[in-house]
Amino acid sequence: MNPVLDRITPSLIRALNARKRPGDVDLGLGEPVLRPDVGPFEAALERVRREGTPYSPNGGFPELRQAVARYHGFPERGDAAHVCTTVGSEEALFVSIKITVDPARDEVLIVEPCFLAYPKMCTLEGIRHRGVSLSPDDGFAPRAAPVLEAVGPDTRLIVINSPCNPTARVWPEAELRALAEGLSARPGSPVYVLVDEVYRELYYTPEPPVSLATFYPHTLTVGSLSKSNALTGMRLGWLIADAPIIASAIKVHGLVNTATSTFSQWVAMETFATPGSLSAHRPIYAGRHRALVAAAERHGLDMAPPEGAFYAFLRLPPALASNSMAAAERLLEEHRVVAVPGIAFGPSAEGWLRISWVPDEATLAEGLARIAEFFNS
Repeated sequence: MNPVLDRITPSLIRALNARKRPGDVDLGLGEPVLRPDVGPFEAALERVRREGTPYSPNGGFPELRQAVARYHGFPERGDAAHVCTTVGSEEALFVSIKITVDPARDEVLIVEPCFLAYPKMCTLEGIRHRGVSLSPDDGFAPRAAPVLEAVGPDTRLIVINSPCNPTARVWPEAELRALAEGLSARPGSPVYVLVDEVYRELYYTPEPPVSLATFYPHTLTVGSLSKSNALTGMRLGWLIADAPIIASAIKVHGLVNTATSTFSQWVAMETFATPGSLSAHRPIYAGRHRALVAAAERHGLDMAPPEGAFYAFLRLPPALASNSMAAAERLLEEHRVVAVPGIAFGPSAEGWLRISWVPDEATLAEGLARIAEFFNS
């Protein structure tokens, strides 16, 4: 057996979710509970009746790749050659790390708090990686300065997430531009930035989140239909980057998966062809976001500003802050609420608790009331 696997711990999120009992309030798993539009499935099924389900090209059907490129509209990345379809966004993340980083000489810089898979992917590949922490003092507001200060001579790739899981913060355009300018000013080989935009469509700021790829050419952008369209089980994601990077991505993707599911790609084609489909669920989440903010204020919960995604990052009270895992376990056992300990997202997130507010407003209200009771006990 590969001994590297012994250093990769199982997902805390999945472990806590597995302990859920009937009647527990589940604010743990980041999975939409809305029902997807079945129209694209029906259209894809008609195509199956006509054509079966043949292999697609390794990188995906050109029509879908073109639709993804057109939807994002990044400069000089407007065609299929700049897109690779993947089995969910997580494969796109893994492939991106694998193709851009030389384990013998390079390192990856991961902005924390972060999605727990990023460092594990690096460990699996034998790649050195470091975390750079945003500050809890301002609710983990994304800032370019600490990231640029942390870049070292071996840094080849920086990983950021906007909107962010777990903090729900969105990188402002000014900070992204500062990051791009700082990296562009460095001599030598370019530093790539891998931007996880899987929650791109779920934002509650006045303007949509800005993509770093709009003005930094060394950006790899990852997206998916999983969160925006409640299609987590369809496993359809993509990577957008320069054509040579995509050619390398397709090589790895083809070796691991041959191709993304034909049926999933056909559903995605129909989804992209339907105007407004990727943002259709945002008004529903916006209503729940308002309910979340109102309930948090009512209960006096200290929360990082939830600007996107469907998470809230709650600051634990001093008596619980030293061990977020113990706090999450007590919350589950004593108050029957599933939540995720901050430590799952990196050392800088110790002392915090992530909740997912995908359930209906009544369930969310009950969960927040139980959390407030626990915090005050």
